[in-house]
Amino acid sequence: MLSSVVKLFGLSAIVVLVCCALPSRADAAVFRDRAAFNAASQNVHTIDFESSLNVDLVFGMSEIDGVFFQSPNFARIDTQQGNKVLVADTLTEFTRLTIFLPPGTTAVGCDQFNTPMIVSTSTGESVTMNQSDASTFVGFVSDQPIQSLVITLDFPEPTPSAIVDNLSFGQRRAGNEPPVPQFLTTSNAARAVALDSVTNESEPFHVLSAHNFATDGHTRITLFLVGVALEPADQAFVTVQAEGAGQALIDLPVEATARVKNLSWISQVTVRVPDTLAGAGNLNVTVTVRGKASNTAPLRVD
Repeated sequence: MLSSVVKLFGLSAIVVLVCCALPSRADAAVFRDRAAFNAASQNVHTIDFESSLNVDLVFGMSEIDGVFFQSPNFARIDTQQGNKVLVADTLTEFTRLTIFLPPGTTAVGCDQFNTPMIVSTSTGESVTMNQSDASTFVGFVSDQPIQSLVITLDFPEPTPSAIVDNLSFGQRRAGNEPPVPQFLTTSNAARAVALDSVTNESEPFHVLSAHNFATDGHTRITLFLVGVALEPADQAFVTVQAEGAGQALIDLPVEATARVKNLSWISQVTVRVPDTLAGAGNLNVTVTVRGKASNTAPLRVD
């Protein structure tokens, strides 16, 4: 399942993150205290690099838990002050580490210890970390997607390397409102990232399948979401509807909810394809979690 998700979505994520135009930012905040950042965010995932292999990362671009790290010189996992951290070494007095964040990220924060260092986001916020700072943490929360975090410096000489520890990312918290789910879609056609739960094949799907673990022979489709952290116990709070050509809404029974293994920021919802969708063709599908509806994404049932 994981390799199929990466094939459909993960490898094209960089293109989406780099090329998509950002809407104007209306509301953003900078935090220098992790507790305050945590209070302003939700569904936070943290990469502390302790579980990452203590080996050099691939030159240029590396990936950990679906987060991409890019450095023009060399990025590596190192042990400093007893902790494993990510280090991006300086290249000819210039330091730059770009962290491409998962889609749907509206909150990001990290600890880094080399100073000075400039930390900025794709939404326009920027902080210069100085030796005189009382805090080594910086966090950002925005009402618009934060597509990347950049850590950079071209002064003084010698320019220090960038160090990142405890990289946290998730969604901003808007009062007591539950988070809004976001459908993962393909970058080339904006169609739902969806797989047959048994064969891992993508659309078009069929109501019945010869490869099936269920005695009823019906196809089960796995849908992928970001912005929500779903566990098996959340199944009762998730509904899925499909809208066909006649604008009739058809419920797709939800049979399972979970996280995607090794990509903890992605949740998956498994639904059964009912008889009423036979030959339906293109459908617009929406997932609702605790009363919050996702974006609509198309998939095909023949």
